[in-house]
This record gives sequence, structure tokens and C-alpha cells, in this order.
Amino acid sequence: MGNMDSETRNEVCNVLINVIFDSCLFPYESKDSKVTWQRAFSYRSISIEEESKVSTDGRLSLSRMLSINSKLMGLFDKNPFNFIVFSTSNLPMIVPPRPWIDRGTGGPLYTTSQHEIIRKMMEFRAVRLNEEMRARITSQAQARPVFDALNQLGSTPWVINEPMLDVLKDVFGRSGNSESRGLLEKLEIPMRHDTFDIPDFGREFGIGIKKEDVDVEKFRSYAKKKAEAIKMRNESNSLWCWMQYRVVLADHFRGQTLFFPHNMDFRGRVYPLSPYLSHMGDDVNRCILKFAKSQKLGEKGFDWLKLHCINLTGTMKRSSVADRMVEAERLIPLMLDSARDPLNGQKWWMSSDEPWQTLAACVEIENATRYGSDVALFPSQLPIHQDGSCNGLQHYAALGRDNEGGVQVNLTQSDTPNDVYSDVAQRVEQKRQQDEQSNGEDCDVARKLREALPQNVPRKVIKQTVMTTVYGVTMYGAVLQIKRQLKAMDIPGEDAAIFARYLARKTFASLNDAFTSSMALKDWFRLIAKGSSDLMKTVEWITPLGLPVVQPYCKLVERKGKLILAPVPMKQVDAFPPNFVHSLDSTHMMLTSLNCAQRGITFAAVHDCFWTHANSVDQMNEICRQQFVSLHSQPIVEQCSEWFKKTYLTPKMAKILPEKDFQKYSEIFTANIEHGDLDIEKVKDSVYFFS
Repeated sequence: MGNMDSETRNEVCNVLINVIFDSCLFPYESKDSKVTWQRAFSYRSISIEEESKVSTDGRLSLSRMLSINSKLMGLFDKNPFNFIVFSTSNLPMIVPPRPWIDRGTGGPLYTTSQHEIIRKMMEFRAVRLNEEMRARITSQAQARPVFDALNQLGSTPWVINEPMLDVLKDVFGRSGNSESRGLLEKLEIPMRHDTFDIPDFGREFGIGIKKEDVDVEKFRSYAKKKAEAIKMRNESNSLWCWMQYRVVLADHFRGQTLFFPHNMDFRGRVYPLSPYLSHMGDDVNRCILKFAKSQKLGEKGFDWLKLHCINLTGTMKRSSVADRMVEAERLIPLMLDSARDPLNGQKWWMSSDEPWQTLAACVEIENATRYGSDVALFPSQLPIHQDGSCNGLQHYAALGRDNEGGVQVNLTQSDTPNDVYSDVAQRVEQKRQQDEQSNGEDCDVARKLREALPQNVPRKVIKQTVMTTVYGVTMYGAVLQIKRQLKAMDIPGEDAAIFARYLARKTFASLNDAFTSSMALKDWFRLIAKGSSDLMKTVEWITPLGLPVVQPYCKLVERKGKLILAPVPMKQVDAFPPNFVHSLDSTHMMLTSLNCAQRGITFAAVHDCFWTHANSVDQMNEICRQQFVSLHSQPIVEQCSEWFKKTYLTPKMAKILPEKDFQKYSEIFTANIEHGDLDIEKVKDSVYFFS
């Protein structure tokens, strides 16, 4: 409040004191419709707002909610705070973080040892995730590669990309000007809350008019418009504040070397501790950071820089590297114009899928061109990305050795990148044509769908379902996903529901055709998870790097007068296939990280997107492929089967269970999956495996 005069400061303090200390009782309606009493802040400092809602059947309802008194908010608007206060544990570090050591102890901060290597999650607060993990570590050396990988990721030094921050601040500064709305929406910068026009009852119907005197239909229309406007304003305000945090922090850390200590979730997937400013964020977050250490571009670095810029635009995903390079050379003048005059030039960068990162690449390219014929000597700091091609299905195809599926997710060499979503869409279209020509049970639906959707089944209709297959999407979820896409194509709701059920079945059937062994593996994963739940045990396993994983989907129940944590069967079953695959993709990332560190290569990652300097992309790609082959050369499925038998079918269980049941669970935990004939070594020659 340092910028307020004493009178205003006293007024704000008095209001805040009322907010904090003065309370009263007010009635509210509970779930059982009985009136109970609840303590709340004084009506002098808060108010109750009524929000009008119109239901789908046209009925109007009013809901009440508490909000801060408008006079207090007005004082804050007139007298903004000089500072935003952040917890130091949520900020980047300006010294290398203290390392994680054996059993996941240690941790980044030097002033406390109270660190959690496994992130706490509110939905799992009944389960002590860190204690459960440490209780299953049987030796000092177990899981050391996991902790080493976290340390390596946390020790990568970063700096603020100051030219990009300057442009971002310029654009963000226009968020209070309604005339800039078009520009800001294109660049995904939220508008400030006071730029939204909220319908007013007096303006709409006239001063002095009472609500009961207004036509019901007109009031419903007004109430609906007002509710939508308030919703948009509140959502934009939330995003605006989030953007403000990042801009303020980036400005604060100008000129300093930053480090982002990492921890992980219970599956081993890693995340920076800083939630506001880190490379693991959206387009804006990534554009304002670059490596602190520079590396000369070398022989191929400039080509990788141009290719990176084209990849970010998202316009040539199905094109070969050679074609992308031709396009990059053609667009060099537009890239240079974007870098030199981003807001008043031709603005080519704004048409990109990732405009802010594209602009950062343009700036780096423009700086490199200043070296002329010595461009190889340019010291580059911009991270170059290599992204996995539907990475979850890549791991499934490798586990099941599905050759056909492996081709579609680029585990084998091809001249252009294959697209699994287009392949599945083509298979669904073929099945639709077969149904149209047959007299089977799906004949009528297929023909009716042809009338509503005469073109081939679009890729976008089935993309989300294919993408979320690895995350355990159910038939019910797939129907909802496809129905949403069909409705967006103006297919009526009732018809969309019928067609969505049909297309969901055909999509799963098409996935089974291409990923036969993979889908059989997924079904087996669900089966063994159900088996462990039936035995009243949570699903657990150990990753190839030795990290114990325990699924925390449990609830407190009473058994013989004691409270125990019992597994929630449905969640245990649904979550195991995606969680197991996530633990594998994290293992692959960690192996790549450790091997890059061994060769002195700068490395960062956002899950299945790997980053390094332009001059070391080829080396990182080689390591990435070698480690994937090494990981999947292990008998992972067989090891999983043996682990479940050893863990759940102990000698003690053999005495408790009837022999018939013990044999049943032994068969459940045995993997009887017929593998395909994919040669995993072919991954080493695949250009588009990560690209």
C-alpha cells in the first residue's frame, strides 16, 4: 500500500479489518434441503450477488454467491499494489538446486529439508505418496538413475529471452484497450476485465423499471446475455492475472541465470517446481526462456534452426524434412521481417500454431544471419524441440511388437511422416463402405451417416479418441468425444448420438486392426489391475529404472473396527494402462537425459518433447533412439507378469485362497499375448520417430 495516501490507506485497512475479524451468521441451504447456519464475513465487507441462469428448458433460476464489496474492489482498482508477493518455493532458483539423493531425500532448497520428491495431490491426500514409495525401496542404490535424472534436469541453466519479453510486455500492455482485442485474441493474450461490457438492467429496460414489469422472455434473454458476459469477463480476468504473474516474474529475473528444480508425480513423470515461470508451459512461457549457455551453430545448426521455425508453424506436419527445408528457405524474408518489426511488419509469425515461439525462432535466425558466411560461428541459445509421434502408442506398439501400428507411429523409416489419425480415419471409412454395401445390422446407420456426412470420415472426428486410447478412454468417453465433433459439423443432436456410437465402435475396431497386440496388452493390463483390486490390493509396479509406483486410488473404509485404505476398483483398473505407459515414457526421457549429460549435451524436456541446442540435435536424436531400443529390448511384459505373481500371489496368499482361486489369479497374471514381428532396431533409422 506504499503508493496510497494515508487517508486511503486507513480506509482500506478498516475495510480489511471488517473482512477479517467481523463475522455474522447467515442461513444457507445444504444438500439435504435443511437450513443450517454457517459463519461468514460481515455483510459490510462482502455482499451477496444474485446470478440469473436460464436452464435448457427455458426456466429462469437465481443463484446466490458471496463477493467482495464493490467499494473495496474500487479502492483496490484506484490504488493498485506496488508488489506481487510469491512464495519462494514456487519460484525459479538463481543458484544450482541442492540435489536429490538416495531414497528421494535431499531436495532443491538449502534452507529446509522438508521437500517432497513426489508431488502432493489433493485428490490423493489420504495416501502418503512419498512414504509409500520409500517403503518399497529395498537398497540404497535403488532408483538412483531417477534421482540423477531429476538433478540433471534441474541443473540446466536458463535465462530470460529479453527481446521476446519486451515484445510480450508491449502486447500485454494493450490488454486494457478494446481496440486491440483482435490482435490479442490472435496471440492468445487475455483482455483486462474492465474491457468487457456487461449488460445492465437499467440500460436494457430503462431507469425505474421494475423486474416484475418486464416481459418474461425479454428478461430471460437479458439474463442469459448478462450471465454469458460475466462468465467471459471472469474467465478472461483469471487468465489475465495468470499472464501478469509470468510477465512480472520474467521482468524480475532479467539478466539472471535461472534453474528449475524438478520433482515428479507418483508415476515418475517430471515437472518443474515453479508453477508460474518455467519451460513447461504454454507458448508464452516457452518463448521468454532460452538456455543460459550458448553453443556455436556448427555445420548443421542453422538448418535445424530453420526447420524448428517451420515445425512450430504446424503447416507441414505431413511433409518430408527436405520439403520443409525448401519452404523454410522460401520464407526466410518473412522470418527476418517478423524479427525486425514484429508488430508493424507483415506479421507472418502471427499465423503460426505457436506464434510466440515462432517469433523467438525468427529473432534467433535474424541474429544468426548477421554472421553472414560465418553463420556456423553464431552462438545460439534457443532450444530446438524434437517431439514424439503419438508417443503413448509408440510405447504400446513397441511392447506388442505391432509392425503395422509401429509403421503408423513412425517406429520405422519412411520418406514422409506417417499419421496414425489419418490411417485410422481411412480404416473407419472402409468399414463404413463395407457396412453400406452389406445387409448387416449396421447397414441402416452407415447409409444414414452417408447422407449426413457424404465425405470420407474426417481425421478430426476420430483424432481425440485415437489420442486418448493410450489414456484408457472408454466406449462411453469415445462416444462423447465423437458426438462433440459431429455436432460442431452441424449434425443434429439425436442423429449425432447415433452416429457417434457407430463411429466409436468402428474406431476401436480399426485400432485393433493396426495395433492388435497392443490392444490385447491394454486389455490384459486392465485384467491384472482388476485381479489385484479383487485381492484388496492397490496396483503397484517398479519402473525399469527402479522407481516403485503405487496407484493412490483408495478410500478410507472401516474393517473390523479399524480404518483402512481400500483400493477403488474402477479407478485402479481404468488408470493402470495409461499410468504404466506414462511410467515408460518417463523412463525413456530419463535415460535420454542421463546419456546426454554423460556426453556434455544440454538437455531439457516437456514429457515426450526433448530440447537441446541446434548443434547437438543430431546427437540427441541418436541417443533418444538408442535408449528407446534399449528400453524395449528388455522383456518388460514378462517382467510385469512375474512381478504381479510375486507381489500378489505370495505364500501367505496361497494359504488363504482356495486352490482354485489361487490358480485363477495365477492365470490372470500370466501374459498370454501373441507379439507381432516389428523389428525394434528399425527405430534407430526412423527420421520421424522424434522430429
